[in-house]
Amino acid sequence: MTLRFELKGAISGAGDASGTTGARMGRLVLSRDGDQAGSAATADTSIDTPNYLKYTRHGLQPHMVREVAAELEGMPAATRVQLEDFLADELPDYGKLGDGMHEFIGLDRSELLVLDTLDPTVPGRTAKSSNTFMGIDSEGGTRRLTAEVFARVADQLKPDVVVPLADYVEEPHPSLTQGKRISKSVSRSCKWLEEYLSKRKHAAAVFAPVMGSHSTGLRDISAKMLAGLDEVAGYVFNDVSLDVAFEKKLQLVEHSLERLDASKPRYMAGASAPDSAIRAILRGIDLVDSSYPYAVTEQGFASTYVFGGDSAATGSAGHVDLWQESMFSDFGPLVEGCSCYTCRTHHRAYIHHLLMTKEMLSTVLLQMHNMHWYQRFFAAVRESVGRGRLQQDAERFFERYCSDAGCAAFGELETLGKQESSPTTKIQRKRHAEQAQ
Repeated sequence: MTLRFELKGAISGAGDASGTTGARMGRLVLSRDGDQAGSAATADTSIDTPNYLKYTRHGLQPHMVREVAAELEGMPAATRVQLEDFLADELPDYGKLGDGMHEFIGLDRSELLVLDTLDPTVPGRTAKSSNTFMGIDSEGGTRRLTAEVFARVADQLKPDVVVPLADYVEEPHPSLTQGKRISKSVSRSCKWLEEYLSKRKHAAAVFAPVMGSHSTGLRDISAKMLAGLDEVAGYVFNDVSLDVAFEKKLQLVEHSLERLDASKPRYMAGASAPDSAIRAILRGIDLVDSSYPYAVTEQGFASTYVFGGDSAATGSAGHVDLWQESMFSDFGPLVEGCSCYTCRTHHRAYIHHLLMTKEMLSTVLLQMHNMHWYQRFFAAVRESVGRGRLQQDAERFFERYCSDAGCAAFGELETLGKQESSPTTKIQRKRHAEQAQ
């Protein structure tokens, strides 16, 4: 198995010609040559960038079994799985499965599988790490995952891309820290990466976490170490827990990018909302995850945001609230002109009815629509980059959906992070009634 990244260079006038910073286009290509015992070679899998990795929970896209997901066209053949979803009990012997995680979760072998450790939508982690293990909060209690155990599990799971363990810092605002905790996280993460590389047997591509939090000096140390490792095929930026404005996070990411190999792909966790994704792409990020459509679905919303083209018919809210009482007798599609399965076959009144009666079909139909809309959004972004108009189209997008106070139209991920579980019908009705007043 080989994974290569074909960089087409910086586009739209942002960044320099080498693609170090600024929006850029590329392609991830996964080639399999019967790389595992008994496995036959399959056709190459390619993913055009900028793009997203399909977000999963316990190995499945939320609210969609694979037969339902097959209704969605154009989604990238790239799935992200987090190991913490499988730590509630003792890890099974995945070595008994010839195709590892692909076989365990029923994923087609042609799909590019990315194995990370943590879910980017889960805030407020409490488990502590040490020099020898990464502490992880799981449904089965706190787990202590060492680099050696991680390497063994990754060898059994046989993913195509591995994001090694890293000591992510759950820290308060930068002004309240002295830098010692961040320095420790950088050294630990470097150590764990080197241990993984020395112990692994399955030759998965390695996307290494870039550490340093809000310290540019420590980011320099992390980037210098990673830039010197030929085994590193790509970079991961996970500053979800850093309590600064998103624009400040992007400035820190850009600082690191200037010191890293521009020919390698970059993935950023916590940047899946449309406004965040555009800002990240403008700074040179190639991949995000698709957790945002899940957050929209969990609120009972249907996405309506549009990038480029004529967005006059969709309003500036970015979504339609299907809990509103006005939906009771609205027999139009979720979005007029939408070609997704939900909009072709059902109407707002029915989705409203399903939500009110707590039928699981409500979230299935909403997730299909919201993933279709997300795919549509990224296709428009790539087209804009290719035409050299990303900066102009982005400015129009922000003018429509954002203000000086931020992009309230895309706050579903923040709402998801604050709720303990899916809200009940009673809670939803009360919340939407209060908003309507």
